[in-house]
Amino acid sequence: MKHPFFTIVMPVYKVEKYIEKCILSVLGQTYTNFELLIVDDGSPDKSREIAKGYAKKDDRVTILSKPNGGLSDARNYGIDRAKGDYLYFIDSDDWIENNLLETIVHKITVSPADIYVFGYFLDTETDNGKLLQQQKIAYKDAHFLRTLTSPPELSAELLNLLGYAWNKVYSKKIIDTYNLRFDKGISLVEDMLFNSRAYCKASAVIIIKEHLYHYINRNVETLIKTYHKDSFDLILKKHKAIEAFLNNWNYTEAAVNKALAHNLVLGIQYCINNLLLYENNLTASEKKMYIDQMFQNTETKKYINWYVPVSKIDFIYKKIIKYRLVTLTMYLKTWKKTA
Repeated sequence: MKHPFFTIVMPVYKVEKYIEKCILSVLGQTYTNFELLIVDDGSPDKSREIAKGYAKKDDRVTILSKPNGGLSDARNYGIDRAKGDYLYFIDSDDWIENNLLETIVHKITVSPADIYVFGYFLDTETDNGKLLQQQKIAYKDAHFLRTLTSPPELSAELLNLLGYAWNKVYSKKIIDTYNLRFDKGISLVEDMLFNSRAYCKASAVIIIKEHLYHYINRNVETLIKTYHKDSFDLILKKHKAIEAFLNNWNYTEAAVNKALAHNLVLGIQYCINNLLLYENNLTASEKKMYIDQMFQNTETKKYINWYVPVSKIDFIYKKIIKYRLVTLTMYLKTWKKTA
């Protein structure tokens, strides 16, 4: 096999129902000079056997096996063994459009950059793969030279796109030069922690408006649908990571404050849902104390006035957080759960 231009890293853990579609979407790429590193992260199901079948048929596929260490550890394992000039991370229960790599190659030829960001489809499916709803998430084309041009206009849509790892292609050079790795043992926010460091080092970032990735939302238990006792601590880590790269990109203070407020309120909403809608052993009084601690946090108090509601429910959330209406929060979420 000749030197691959791309390395695609695919961590695998308990995805035997979905991995085949993911692999086929990679092997069906119109641009073919890549290696696919399938990292078996100690998966106890048949995911590895399915992957081995494709490795036997296509020499671009390599199976790597390691003890279970989580998504970040599996991605790092792939980074350390990647041979390509550019790196792409795909989640093994999603899939990609067949022109993803070709689109990136064209952009590299025209506009070399350290990071390429692209849009995605948010597909809501049944567990059997029936598409129920599809939403397109993207931003306009943009070319940002960190020290020479103004950053792209900041919006909630842009922040959303900038957060994930699976809708980015990274130059291997920048990853190696600055020894960029995902934080082992961190869940939920690991992508933004990695991306923030990459954004602060990148000389050029290209944003592509095409939708090239299919993120699948299924009505089954996943990592983000289980209770996390440290969820607010993770939200604060993400908050600081966003603050670091937005300041590095020289956004105005007002733009940064509004973006951080938006992200923090969304994070608090997630934490409340996670606390009240998913099974845990906390008493009602302990849940109230946890919510109150979030509302009284220094960062919450600092940014809540910068939050700009865009709907009635947003307005209600701002009032609840600002005035620490903990009992009302408990009532609303309990009502929502039983509705």
